[in-house]
Amino acid sequence: MKFQSIFNALRTRMNHWFGASQSAAGSGPSNQTHPHSPEGKDLTGSALEHGKGEISSVPYDENLLEKARTQWQFGDWESLAKLERDVLQHHPDRAKLALLAGAGRMQMGQTHAARHYLRLAEDWGCSRKLISRVVISGVHNSLGRAASLLGQTQRAQLHFEDAIRAGMPQGEIRLVTLARIQHQSSLVLGHHAVSTDSHEPLFSLKESQNSAEGK
Repeated sequence: MKFQSIFNALRTRMNHWFGASQSAAGSGPSNQTHPHSPEGKDLTGSALEHGKGEISSVPYDENLLEKARTQWQFGDWESLAKLERDVLQHHPDRAKLALLAGAGRMQMGQTHAARHYLRLAEDWGCSRKLISRVVISGVHNSLGRAASLLGQTQRAQLHFEDAIRAGMPQGEIRLVTLARIQHQSSLVLGHHAVSTDSHEPLFSLKESQNSAEGK
């Protein structure tokens, strides 16, 4: 299958990338975390919620991670790509924020900047397993958008579901997927003239709900 071959090729490149990074850094196992890291298995939770964040004398936005996580759920890559290091570096959840900033830049095609923020996320405590999950999520999102352009509704639905599941396996997959589909279809319509009616989404809300419910 064409989509599967694309996914496998991207996953191979990603593994090569992180493998090379690990060798260069001389670090330990792929699931190694920073000894003081509050990072979990996915994008849920925060250092602030668990009382594990380092106390900073520099003011920071306590709601920043929640806002960034919501932007990731919807696929608001442009907003995530605007997160800058000087804003993140003193935040207790800076590792996950850097990861989300990298994810946003990756979807915006800012490859060099994306790699910088993903490595920054690792330096600040994100496990390579979590970074890999978010990168794989981005691959599924891109494939979902491509399938949408081709009118392959069910295939797109599956990729968007996999995108959400990769980053938030414990989250509400169905509802978040519906939100992601609606936002991503609007982005695709905004960047590509794929419909003669600019007000017609690639997925109707009813179609998205039926697909998510397996109807």
